[in-house]
Order: sequence, then C-alpha cells, then structure tokens
Amino acid sequence: MNSRKEIILSMSLILLLVYSGLSYLTDAFTNMVELNIAMLLLLIIVGIWILRSYLKRANVNFTLENKLFNSIINSDDTVYIMINAKTKKVVYLSNTTETVLGIKGDTISDTFYKIINIPVIKNELKNLDKDEYTSQMIEYDNPKYNYQMWIRIKLSKYVDKEEYYIIQIIDSTKEHDRQHILITQATDIKSRESILNQITSKSYDFEINININLNTYELKYFKKDNLYFKEEKRGNYKEGLDEMLECINENDRKLVYDNLNIDTLKNHFIKYELDSVVIRYRIGNEVKNNTWLESTIFFIIDRGKNTVSILSKNVTESLESIREQNVMLQNALNDARLSSKSKTELISTISHDIRTPLTNIVGLSDTLLSKKLPEDIKEDIKNINDSSNDVIDIIDGLLDTSKIEKKLIEKEEKNYSLLKMFKKIESNAKEYIGEKKLKFNINLDSNLPVILYGDYIRITKAINEIVNNSIKYTNEGEITVNVRGEKINDNVKLIVEVSDTGVGIEEEKLKTIMDSDTSKGIGNVKNLINLLDGKLEIESKVGKYTKVTMSFMQRIVEDNKVRELISNNKKALEFSLKGKRVLVVDDNKLNLKVTKRLLEAYDLDVTLLETGEECIDLVKENNSFDLIFMDQMMPGLSGLDTLNKLKEIDNFNTPVVVLTADAMLGQKEKYIDSGYSDYISKPIDKLELSRVLKKFLEK
Repeated sequence: MNSRKEIILSMSLILLLVYSGLSYLTDAFTNMVELNIAMLLLLIIVGIWILRSYLKRANVNFTLENKLFNSIINSDDTVYIMINAKTKKVVYLSNTTETVLGIKGDTISDTFYKIINIPVIKNELKNLDKDEYTSQMIEYDNPKYNYQMWIRIKLSKYVDKEEYYIIQIIDSTKEHDRQHILITQATDIKSRESILNQITSKSYDFEINININLNTYELKYFKKDNLYFKEEKRGNYKEGLDEMLECINENDRKLVYDNLNIDTLKNHFIKYELDSVVIRYRIGNEVKNNTWLESTIFFIIDRGKNTVSILSKNVTESLESIREQNVMLQNALNDARLSSKSKTELISTISHDIRTPLTNIVGLSDTLLSKKLPEDIKEDIKNINDSSNDVIDIIDGLLDTSKIEKKLIEKEEKNYSLLKMFKKIESNAKEYIGEKKLKFNINLDSNLPVILYGDYIRITKAINEIVNNSIKYTNEGEITVNVRGEKINDNVKLIVEVSDTGVGIEEEKLKTIMDSDTSKGIGNVKNLINLLDGKLEIESKVGKYTKVTMSFMQRIVEDNKVRELISNNKKALEFSLKGKRVLVVDDNKLNLKVTKRLLEAYDLDVTLLETGEECIDLVKENNSFDLIFMDQMMPGLSGLDTLNKLKEIDNFNTPVVVLTADAMLGQKEKYIDSGYSDYISKPIDKLELSRVLKKFLEK
C-alpha cells in the first residue's frame, strides 16, 4: 500500500514540473494562452491514463492473491473461522464447514460454541495470549454422514484495530485411527510374543542367542532335566562353541562347526541369506551317545543389530520312528515296482491319508467363516483355510499317477470360483513382493462368469509363474493383472494380461525364451498353456515394460456376473432345499460333523450313520431319502459293497454319491463306472457340493 502511494505522489510531482516548464515557456508569448490550456489538458489526460494502467495491474495482482488464499483455505480438511473477540460475531468463515463438519455455514455459531465450551478449551481461550493453543483430539459426531470423527481445535489471536480470534477446526480422524492401530498392534505383538515364548519353551529344550556384531552368546535351557552342554553359559562365542563341540559326537563335529562357526554365520548376513537352517547331530558322551539333537538356526536383523537364534530339541524318538517308517515305505515301494496297479494303490492310499485330516480342517474352517467372529480370529481361520487348500493343490500336483507312470501331465478339470482363484493369486503376489515398493493391482472384468470349469490348478500355476517373474525383475513402479473374457456359446475365452514396469527383455533373448522347451520360468508356463490348449504372447521393451498375455478356453458353470457376487454379501452358492432328506454314511465322526454343517446351510434334513450295515438296515425300514453320500473306505462293508447291497433292495432308486479322499486322476470315472451316481473328493469343495445338490435335488 505504501509503495502505491509513493508511485502516485512521484507521478504527480513529475506532471507538475512538466506543466510548470511549459507554463514558463508560454508566458513569453502572451498571445498563446490557448496553447497553454491545451498543454494542461494533455498532461492531465496522460496522467490519468498512467494512473489507470497501474491500478489495473495492481487489481489483477490482488485478485490472484485472493484466489490463491481462497484455494488454500477452502481445499483443506480444515474449517477456518475469524470471530470478533468483543462482539463474538463471525466475521469470516471458510467454505469447508459442510464437507468437514457436516453442517451448513449458517449454523456454525451454535456448533462452534458447543465445542469451545468444553471446559479445557474454554479455560485455554480465556487465558489465551499471543501464543497459539492446540487442543487434544476431541470426539465429534458428524450429523450429515452419521459417523463419529475426531477433531482438533487450534486457537490464536489477531489484533488489528480490533481483537479477533482465529479458529481452525481440523479433521484428525485419520491421525487418530493411525495411532489407535499402532497401539492395538503393539498390544497384539506383546500378546503374540508371550504366546510364542510359551510355545517355544514347550517345544524346544534349549536356545543359544548369538550377537554377531559383538561375538557374544548366551546358552539358556528351557528344560533343566537334560543339560546337554553342562550348565547355562554366556560370554565369548568362539570359546563357547569350542566347549560345546567337545560334547558332540566326533563324527558330527565338522557338520556343527561348518554351520555354526562365526565366519559362516556372518557370511549369511553379508550375502543376505536369511532363510533358517536345520541341522541334526548326536551328543558324544557315553551316556547320551544315541541322543540326537535338531537345531534350527534363525538369522535376525533388527535395527542394525545382527543376531542368530538357535533353538534345539531332542529328536531321538522321532528319528527312530522316521527310520522305521522309511523302512516300511521302502518295502512298500519295492513291492509297488512289481506292477502298475501296486503303484496306483500305494499313491492313492497316501493321498487318502493326507486328505482325510484336511477334510476336517477345511470343512470346519469353512463353517466357522460363516459365523460372526472377531475380525482377527476370522482372518486367522481364513489363513488356515487357504493354507489347507494350498496343501490340497500341492497333493494334486505331486500325486498324479500319470506323471509317475507316463512322465506326462494331463488336464485335471473341475468347477472353480474365478474370484477365489484371483484372490489367492493376489495373496501369493503380495507375499512375494515383501519389502519391495511395488504396487500390485488385479482388475477383474465385472461381466465375467462366477463359476468356471477347467484345470484351475495349472492355470493358477501359469499365472503365478508370470506374476512372480514380473516381481523378480521389477524394482519400482507397478505390476497390473487385467482379466477379461470373450463369451462363446457356453464357454468363455479367459484372457489374462500381466504388465510390469520392469527391466524388460531383449528381442533376441525373448525369441530364445519362446523357442525353448525348458521346465523352468516362462518355458514351464508355455508347457502348461500348451497342455491347456491355450495361447501365450509376450511383448517387451528393454528398460520400459513387459506384457504377457495368456488365454484359456473355459466352460461356464454359473453365468452370474462377478459384479453380482461382489455386491451380494449373502453366500451365492447356498440355496434352500427345505423338505429334502439326505443320508451321510462315514466311519469318521469328525467327517460326519463337518459334512452335516455344510449340508445344513441348504436347509436339508440330514441323517448320519457310521457303517454300511446301519445304512442298509435304515433304508430297508424307511426308503425315503432323496440323496445318499457314502464314504468309500469304511471298516466292515466298504462304500462299494454297501452300494451293491442297496441296489438289491426293492424299489431302491436313490442316487448315491461317493464321498472319498481318493482323489487321484481317473478315480472319478472309476467310481461312476462302478455304479455311483456322482463323485465328490475330500475335502469337500463348496462348488462341487452345490453342483451335486442342484443336480439331484433342485427339481
């Protein structure tokens, strides 16, 4: 403002001087009064024009400053209020009251005075001097959006001709939530540490903690009845290791030293090889010459401190048991080599024995997930469920008869959930990314069908292989998986594009990769896609990106759209079959409990029996069941024997579905050929159960 006055005054003086000079000249000519007046008018016009131009520029600058001020004030998550300290009237109010506080500007006074009348704020306001005051976080119920938020009040004084209060009401909800999460996590971590320590002390006999930076150690026993290395000790690690080696069997000392000497341990941290290492060795004294110890070596980096923790336990009995089992297994394998049939039976038995306990784990966790439970418990149950299903996938991949006998992989097709498959792929990717600062996105076309039929295990393997490869060669940026489909009659061409911002692939190397027939990396993906009659395309630019496109033809089972499944919180696969009667026969009581829980979700009347003999007697008395689920491997009458006797009963025409852990490739066809109406492998998959119930009961 002062500079503007100075400019106007300077211009006025210049005009006055010019006018005075011209007046002096014209006074010499008395007959030129008209010229004098004309010059005066000209000077006035020029002066007005100069003054107007300056004021225009000043107004533009003022307008820009005003816009900038309003942009800052009104685009924040803060309400700004200016109040006359004497009259208590609002003289300025930002336009953010409704978006931040959920109230209109004309009602701000009532709300504001309610807030500042909180005792602690009222006292601060009363004693406020030139310093600012910021309140603690205060609960506030947002009336517009009907949720509880947290705010801070910031107060300061401004004195011009009058005294004013400058008030900022700041939305601190996110800050509060972050603090709450940190407190909760800290409490949870302490609780988990306590539980972990309890588990550790019960599972292991002793621990050795080594500070790699200081070359010190501490030996601590959890169980005092077996002091394998004499008393508890601490001190220099090199000396301690020498003393411990004296207690170890001579034949195993080199193994222990090679793994536990200070240079080897340091090398793990230098090379960043932090996976745990397990070693087994014998105690060397005469009394405990046959005692075997197993030590698990953990490598820990915490705030620049390199630590090795060694947890050890007595595994003598376990090793003896393993040796016996190995002998038995070796004998069984030798017998199995005599014929293809023996091989198949052995592998089928192994598969059955592993699947049987998994049936209960998956079934019970499935039913628990449908109940109202705390989110952390529900998350743990979901992890158990996902891990169990992963084990099943591994079994399906490893115990495939055709791989062993023909050294070939054949398609193994069944119903699967598209949404569930990509959730597992997303979970696998995020775990593989680890500490890398990468964004990972899956964009699933909302028009895709919910349930498809195909070899989802190998489709998942192919996609995971490509995604993991992208993560490996991408250090920054993002990886995006786009999934879309092209519907062709009752089938859909599933198209999966995996794009990354990684190092890219040179053109010559890309050609070599595409022509190779290796069983690793992209070569393995190519083999899988060829098996699935699919197509693989790769586009890449060095230093820029790589895009891999895979396509597979899949049969549509459920044509409900993915968007409908996402928007509907009810279980899309469960439907009412009230009034229908189902009989379940299984010698395992826990299996019966799990199966009953799954079936009750469909409002079915479920009867449970434990033997084939009971089943025959009940059907003879009351042949009114709509469907029978029959376990195959039962003592006494097997499932097939029971089925054959049921078919001898007059007017028996109830469908019988085999319920078995025998999930080898080709077994479904074998059971159906032997007389069963359909086949479900254990653990029971909800998609398969839904398919069978619809097939036989939804009429």
